[in-house]
Amino acid sequence: MRYLLPLEITSIQGDGFHVFTNLKLGRKKLRLLVDTGASRTVFDLNRIQQRFPDLELQEIDRLSTGLGASAVPGKSAELLGLSLGDLKLTYYQTMILDLSHVNKSYTELKLPEVDGVLGSDLLSRFKAVIDYRKSLITLRSK
Repeated sequence: MRYLLPLEITSIQGDGFHVFTNLKLGRKKLRLLVDTGASRTVFDLNRIQQRFPDLELQEIDRLSTGLGASAVPGKSAELLGLSLGDLKLTYYQTMILDLSHVNKSYTELKLPEVDGVLGSDLLSRFKAVIDYRKSLITLRSK
């Protein structure tokens, strides 16, 4: 099967672009930064706790790196009903990190905050093709 995920390609200070998309967790829309260099898809601790107060978070023993910050402690969570367009994942184990530094940057640029980062784990798993001309990600699933 082939699934299409619309993209929002936003100019950042006139000399580059950031790429965003929307996913759904249950019935709530989540805004994610698309980052092909991120090894995993992660979600922001503060925004997830606000929007899903009943989500059970588990402590993890290792630190996570990347996203412009030094190693930061993270949590993990089991997401049920995560949707990438019409592609539905009944279960997805994810990392929950403090992305406040990322959202602070977007606020300063007068851009909407993000709920997380769509990383290479899901992009690779579903053989993603990013089409800048059409502003779409094509995902494939058996």
